[in-house]
Amino acid sequence: MIRSSLAIAVAIAGATTVMSPPAQAQQPSTTPDPTQPPAASAPAQEAPSVAPPPAGAGVPAASSSSVPVQSEGTTGVAQSVPPEAAKPALPSALELPKWMTGVMLGGGALLWYYQPIKVPSTENNVSLYFANLLIDGKWGAFGLHVEPRFRDTKIRPFYDGPAWVEEAYGSVDLGPAELRVGKTYSHLGLFWYTSFYGNVQVYDGLKLDPDYGASLQGNVGKSDDAVSLKWWAQYFVVDGGTNVSLQNRDTISYAGARRRNQAIARVEPQFRAGLATITLGASGEYLQADLPSIGPQNVWRVAADATLAVSGLTLRGEVLEQDGRTVTDFPYAGTPATATTPAVPGRSSAKTDYLLAGLEYTLGPVTALYTLSAGAYRDVSVTQWMHVPAISVAVSPNLSLLGELVFWSNDSPQGSSLVDRSFNLTLNGHI
Repeated sequence: MIRSSLAIAVAIAGATTVMSPPAQAQQPSTTPDPTQPPAASAPAQEAPSVAPPPAGAGVPAASSSSVPVQSEGTTGVAQSVPPEAAKPALPSALELPKWMTGVMLGGGALLWYYQPIKVPSTENNVSLYFANLLIDGKWGAFGLHVEPRFRDTKIRPFYDGPAWVEEAYGSVDLGPAELRVGKTYSHLGLFWYTSFYGNVQVYDGLKLDPDYGASLQGNVGKSDDAVSLKWWAQYFVVDGGTNVSLQNRDTISYAGARRRNQAIARVEPQFRAGLATITLGASGEYLQADLPSIGPQNVWRVAADATLAVSGLTLRGEVLEQDGRTVTDFPYAGTPATATTPAVPGRSSAKTDYLLAGLEYTLGPVTALYTLSAGAYRDVSVTQWMHVPAISVAVSPNLSLLGELVFWSNDSPQGSSLVDRSFNLTLNGHI
């Protein structure tokens, strides 16, 4: 089991620059903390390896009351430009260059407190999950978005260092659609919701996954229309190498392995009737997983999801199926040879089913939530379950507090085992 640490997010001082017109604000994305040792190798009787909770899966918050920092966008505050007559006289040498018009700066931080609940050999911890900067620019039809993140230690063993770029892309407004080129998030199934710790899917690399390529996305109609539609068509040449998956649970954590030629299509129709909004989603994906030990693997994924929002109540659900192998050592880790025993190869599943379901209710600044996620690795008869009840409090428009209880278990032919049982408190601040 892995040694977890938790957090509380605190806003870091960030400057907001005056721009006109201000770019649309986006919320940053959060990533889990892997500063804990990987799960112990499977014992001789071949019990599935259980990776301890990666210190909460950082996540984007879907609403201002959510605590995570990982949604698809940036957060910043743009000040209105005072009228010419009110501007103080400045020497021409201090005038801002024209390219600064339309630039918005923001930033934030996420502080995390982790408290295990009767988990052997696991200690509590407080850490800065990450701090980030947000840079957005808009010049006519062209835009730029960059989000660097940094922390004291590497968030995962396979990261190059403690600092990385979460997203960095240029964009072109094509009228009914927007084209992004660079490093941006993939959209398979539900993107995210109010959570920091996350779900089984994010630890397998299926959520909050930024990759290198092009994304074309658009809207048909407006969000307040009776019927509207959002859509995405994405192609990623190679993976971004910085999602929050746990070691050996996604292709990117293996030395010399990459995900390539990743194509995703998603449609998201929305229906409004009175106070109720129903959003449906259908997604499909193809990718090639280059795994040096077994060669290139063709992988197909399909997902269907639905979200119902009525006043302060939101219900959501998603089913996702994967056909193809993206890893070789999960849920059963391999063991190296010794002087007396031969090496035992790891075991993985080429057919995996995922479930995500949850509800949340918001009353004023308080949101109560419950989320269930599961991954069924059918080829090896292993299923992981995660239950996460939570309470979120929006302290202010720029500061939120989230408390999550996590119950994460692993069921296999060898029996049931504990992955994590903990209380996680995060404080997320941004400007």
